[in-house]
Amino acid sequence: AKDAGIPSFLIDREINATGVAVAQIVSNNYQGAQLGAQEFVKLMGEKGNFFELVGKESDTNAGIRSKGYHDVINDYPDLKMVAQQSANWSQTEAYSKMESILQANPDIKGVISGNDTMAMGAYAALAAANRKDVIVVGFDGSNDVRDSITSGGIKATVLQPAYAQAQMAVEQANDFIKNKKSPEKEKQLMDCVLINGDNAAKLETFALKN
Repeated sequence: AKDAGIPSFLIDREINATGVAVAQIVSNNYQGAQLGAQEFVKLMGEKGNFFELVGKESDTNAGIRSKGYHDVINDYPDLKMVAQQSANWSQTEAYSKMESILQANPDIKGVISGNDTMAMGAYAALAAANRKDVIVVGFDGSNDVRDSITSGGIKATVLQPAYAQAQMAVEQANDFIKNKKSPEKEKQLMDCVLINGDNAAKLETFALKN
């Protein structure tokens, strides 16, 4: 696109190269993961065995989120990770991984997931095994997980402000095309928001309603 003279505005997709896109408007995945991990620690009562579901290993976001989780959780020695597996952002893979982990570790108390899709898969496997007591925390802020939270299923997620990112990208693209004005910074991080039982009902399509 750049070679053809077409300006690019990236939403929630970070690239390492600079100067290729006019703007990269992305979620602060590290900050969001720390928020999610802090809530997870609280829900777990600072102790117990847990399983981490990681996203696609080739995806930068998977690694950043996992690091954010561990930079919080590792401060609590009574929280023990019994397994860490990639389910490639997939609900079906997460379901089968969760089944296997549950069989090998029946005393598992929590699951922290790199995205909501895998969290949904894990929770479905837990529900099928009559283990709804296991704490599940996701990441994305999807409507599916919102519904699970409000019905007492998954406990929390982290909202990526995709709606606000899209609005910002359109405004910046308009300014660039009309006025040839580039944003001050190419890479722009937007903070994530914790979603739990207190505010899940206000969540609609990746935005919190007032």
